[in-house]
Amino acid sequence: MFRQWALALAKPIHVRLRSQKVELFCEHLSDTGLTLLDVGGGIGIAGEFLRLYSHFSKVVMANLEPSLRELDGHRVLQVAADGRRLPFNDKSFDWVFSNAVIEHVGKYEQQRRFADEIRRVARMGYFVTTPNRSFPLEPHTLLPFYQFLSPSWQRRMVRFSPGYLKEWEEINLLSERQMTALFPEAQVTRAGVPIFGNSLIACYKASPQ
Repeated sequence: MFRQWALALAKPIHVRLRSQKVELFCEHLSDTGLTLLDVGGGIGIAGEFLRLYSHFSKVVMANLEPSLRELDGHRVLQVAADGRRLPFNDKSFDWVFSNAVIEHVGKYEQQRRFADEIRRVARMGYFVTTPNRSFPLEPHTLLPFYQFLSPSWQRRMVRFSPGYLKEWEEINLLSERQMTALFPEAQVTRAGVPIFGNSLIACYKASPQ
């Protein structure tokens, strides 16, 4: 019951914070008829990413199972792909977007491969977000400072999680310094909760040719 209450309380907050990311991304879009690759994406909790998709003429989701479907009028192609080995040519999408995925792909070397693939296939720019490791509340478990525990202690503590993570899985949150190293040409900023910033955003927009 406590978990259900906590998740119900957190849902509108998550939607609002995700909508804020969409607004920040849209500020960088000035052209029309562009293509977007959403790595590990989806429409969001309440369809908040559909607004983002409406800015693009073509949207491809690199995810688990390929399909072609209509999402409120947005034709989105889903492709089976590993974000660390994207099956696309260099600069094959105008923009690449990835929301809170890089922390799930493995340890730092795997995260580097993921980042390098995003940088490789983006022509005009990319917008990558991840939870801020320095933020005291870990977002998957909603437990304070959970991200600083060893895996063995995380396995013990995850049972007390009021968040959506009920069983242990490897999640490697990144610091601002690590995000800057992974996306060296990008501007890395904090976003979300005022002052502290529960999210980190790496945003890069290529200079006009």
